[in-house]
Amino acid sequence: MDSGNNKEIDPARILQGIEEDAQQAREGMSPNQHLLFSIWGGAWIIAFLGLYFALAPQGSPLLPAAVGIGIAAAAFLIAIVISAVHSAKRGSGTKGPSMVQGAIYGNTFSLGMIITALLGWRLHAEGLSSMGMVTFALSSLCLVIGVLVVAGSLLFNDRTQLIFGAWILAIALLSLAAPAPLNLLAGVLGGLGFIVLGLLHVSKPELVSGSLIRGGHAGA
Repeated sequence: MDSGNNKEIDPARILQGIEEDAQQAREGMSPNQHLLFSIWGGAWIIAFLGLYFALAPQGSPLLPAAVGIGIAAAAFLIAIVISAVHSAKRGSGTKGPSMVQGAIYGNTFSLGMIITALLGWRLHAEGLSSMGMVTFALSSLCLVIGVLVVAGSLLFNDRTQLIFGAWILAIALLSLAAPAPLNLLAGVLGGLGFIVLGLLHVSKPELVSGSLIRGGHAGA
């Protein structure tokens, strides 16, 4: 008597529906990827162009060093502030293990950047040239960000982070292949890649977003 009703029950479809609802909820509380990639893409382009023109052409750079550094610092600072405010608004009211994971993950970024900056300062104090510092700064920045983002892609089961992290690591390798200050243009290319990734997130989300591991959270 119940055979007709039982045929209509599809456990796989029910589980898929639950997963889709959960994914929509996560996206609703997550920052706008297109916005963040656009902001940081623009920041990287402006910052590394500013630094490049403060060093090139060698001997008669187009910008004073202080101006180039100031442009880079301002671009990154503006990106940090906008990202922090936006992320805080989108994530307000959320609690639980995922919030703790996000806090630890975010603070690890800060600690990695601080240690990298201190290491660069020590290397410069030990006699590393200015051009050597340029090479170290860009490659170490990409190394720390790339490794942590790839790790985060597994922690949060996020394909976008995996692609983003892999791109950052590719930029690190490219920057090491070019002499300073030409390697700073690899940072500009990195920023362009961020913008493209953000556009793909809107126009072709199936290519760059979604879960790495089907059926739930990678860290579960």
